[in-house]
Amino acid sequence: MKTSLIIGMGIGNLYATVLDKLGHTVITVDSNPDKHADFLTVEDAIKKYQLFDTVHICTPNFTHIGIARKLAAISKIVFIEKPGVATADAWQQLVKDYANTRFMMVKNNMWRDNINALREQATRAKLVNIEWTRRNCIPSPGSWFTTRELAFGGVSRDLMPHLLSLYIALNDNWHKNTVIQQASIQQWQLENIESTEYGVINPNGTYNVDDKCTISFGSKWNLVANWRSMDYEKSAIEFTMQDDSVETFELGWCPESAYQTMITDAIANKDNNAYWQQQFDQDIWIHQKIENI
Repeated sequence: MKTSLIIGMGIGNLYATVLDKLGHTVITVDSNPDKHADFLTVEDAIKKYQLFDTVHICTPNFTHIGIARKLAAISKIVFIEKPGVATADAWQQLVKDYANTRFMMVKNNMWRDNINALREQATRAKLVNIEWTRRNCIPSPGSWFTTRELAFGGVSRDLMPHLLSLYIALNDNWHKNTVIQQASIQQWQLENIESTEYGVINPNGTYNVDDKCTISFGSKWNLVANWRSMDYEKSAIEFTMQDDSVETFELGWCPESAYQTMITDAIANKDNNAYWQQQFDQDIWIHQKIENI
């Protein structure tokens, strides 16, 4: 039986459900007693469990690197929630320092059940728009989510990694296409946000991150991530075909099955160096792109 450690019981609850269905022994950590995790600290978990088959880091962005380093030597595979760590250089150093441990930035959308059908559609299309626009869903304005030194950026670090991973999954030439346009803007100030559907507002906090960003590759691929449109909401891939017809695939929240396949795929390939070189190349590339938006 596999033993898996989850740190951070926000989205970590999803991992707990997935790992339980996979038959893993699930160990949880969260510093908030109200989360009712098994342990309040990583150190307490380490005292009882000396080796983990998988580790899932689901804590605030600025804590990722420290937790990863604390657990790397006693973990076979470490999954780090997007956006990974602060920089591509930091990710590269992490992987280099722990050569016997496998690291993956979570790219769950690449394991969607319909990814092959989407790839086929993308091959035939002349234009592909991947968009995740939320109507009024800035995560907890005034908290670490909207503080640059803690989150490293805003929607470019929160939603854009998902879109970039889809771009990679749908396009064999993902690493060759040239960025022809990229932009990140801060549309809102903290004092302009009277409500949000995604977290409590701290009016005395900080809001100094981007909340809309775009990247275009070549003449075919356009990616848009937006935390707060007051006009519409969209989570979809639009394929413009050669006859100018448009076919839309709704994305919605990524299903549990994608997380399950991602984890089982990684475990099955634990000793496949080519597989992990591919993951590293993709993770470094995503880090570089979100750093430069």
